Amino acid sequence: MKRTSPFLNRGSEVDMDSAMTPMIDVVFLLLVFFVWTASFVAIEQVLPSQLSSQLGQQQIDTITPPVESDLDQVVVRIGWNETRPSWSINNRPYPDLESLDLQLQTLAKAAATTPIILHPHPSVPLGHVIETYDVTKRCRFETISFAVNPQ
Repeated sequence: MKRTSPFLNRGSEVDMDSAMTPMIDVVFLLLVFFVWTASFVAIEQVLPSQLSSQLGQQQIDTITPPVESDLDQVVVRIGWNETRPSWSINNRPYPDLESLDLQLQTLAKAAATTPIILHPHPSVPLGHVIETYDVTKRCRFETISFAVNPQ
């Protein structure tokens, strides 16, 4: 003899209140779970701080911030004096490429992020412009640009 299931006729007897109560309980339990597990404290590694790992009253070296550069940009002009090139950095002349290289190295140590603008005169041969560009790349400036004559 086959036994009838007690759940077959139950579908018509279920009302809305008894079906929603377990769903609301589950939602509130999930809400409580996520609130308890959420972290509302700032993570310590994210905060900028310079703390020493040394303990006690030992002498500690303080870290000095880097010197801010007051240069917005450096303009290296390359001119042509009938037979040879001439250079200037922000309108200060340099007699040869070696002295220009030394000055650019000094500038790069102070602020390598300063943009360099190479501004060659139209009569300067391309080889001298490339040599000047190579000097600025060797000094490891991050941004090197070329000025363009408006003509």
